[in-house]
Amino acid sequence: MPVYTALQFEERSDTVMERARSLSPRRRTRPVRHQEDPSRTKKGRSAGRLPRATVVLLIPLVYLGLWTARWIWQERPVEVCSARLNPLQLWASSRQMNIARRRLYDDLEAQLGQTGLMLGREQTQGLDARSLFRERDGLVEPALQPLQTPVRAIVLHIGDASAARALSAAVERHLSPLAQDAGLWLQDPSKLHATLFHASAHEYPVEASSAEVATEVKAVERSAVHLCPIEVVLERIIATPTGNVLACWQILGGSDPAAVRRALRGALPRAPPAEQQTVQDPAILHTTLARLLRLPRTSAGRVLRSGVPDGAALLRSAVARISSELCGLRATLPTLWFVEEEDLLALALNGRMRRHPVQMLCQRPPPLLANVETIRKVAANQFPFS
Repeated sequence: MPVYTALQFEERSDTVMERARSLSPRRRTRPVRHQEDPSRTKKGRSAGRLPRATVVLLIPLVYLGLWTARWIWQERPVEVCSARLNPLQLWASSRQMNIARRRLYDDLEAQLGQTGLMLGREQTQGLDARSLFRERDGLVEPALQPLQTPVRAIVLHIGDASAARALSAAVERHLSPLAQDAGLWLQDPSKLHATLFHASAHEYPVEASSAEVATEVKAVERSAVHLCPIEVVLERIIATPTGNVLACWQILGGSDPAAVRRALRGALPRAPPAEQQTVQDPAILHTTLARLLRLPRTSAGRVLRSGVPDGAALLRSAVARISSELCGLRATLPTLWFVEEEDLLALALNGRMRRHPVQMLCQRPPPLLANVETIRKVAANQFPFS
């Protein structure tokens, strides 16, 4: 049996006591390091309060940043489009019709900001959206209305397939997030057009037999021989208070729409008078791309009320994004369509219709020919002038 000295026994006792203290449960739940750094507890408490204070301080900064970003975004499309269009010299003094169209588009664009969205109002030819569309199984479909006297219209077909697809895709991409279910009607990209003239209108019908329609088509063809294909450039996209989304075109070359309308008026003397034409401004050239049928919803899914400025602002912001993406889009359009619409707005609503393509060939009109016998008599001094 080993013999311990007093000093050895004291050291062994100290070792045993220290080991016992280290194994104590109370010791394990309260580590020494926490007691040695009292400032750590205060730091932890202050760290818990810091995020809340930071959030309170950041709220006005975030609001200011969003407001600034919105203001910058509203200005940016104008700057982008100006940079693309100004080099084309569309507003030169020699292009007075382009200047007139620009003022007209300014007035149309301003209407949405002045009145807000009024989707229950008249949309087209005296009809509102409820007369033109219906909902079935969560989808929107046209409510086609047969016509006793078909509408006969001459339209400029947007026959450039790539341009038509670009327009349709951009509109769907930017407007679909705003639309409620069954709240958006997109035009068929293969039928995009700009209406020029009516030989018979929905509100002013002019009856015609099959033979008379054929005569009208021939008259339009004879006029189109001397018209030139129209080279267009997209100036902007706008939305109206009734929810129509329009592509507004300018002219780079070819026959101006006003000249085309004058030629059609001469070719179709039985047509409705100017004040009864569906499109009354001689300069305008616009294409309906889509129709918003229900008030837009916010990103949070909240549906806005009629006339609320936020609804107009959402739609205006969406069409501004489309404008900045596509302004400057160019196309050459050589084809007129003489359309017989058996359903109301058949071309826009995919209804029953017959179309007769007519090409603009840009041929010079023949010179005026004098009577040869008269010229001979004058030369022989035999023509009785008295």
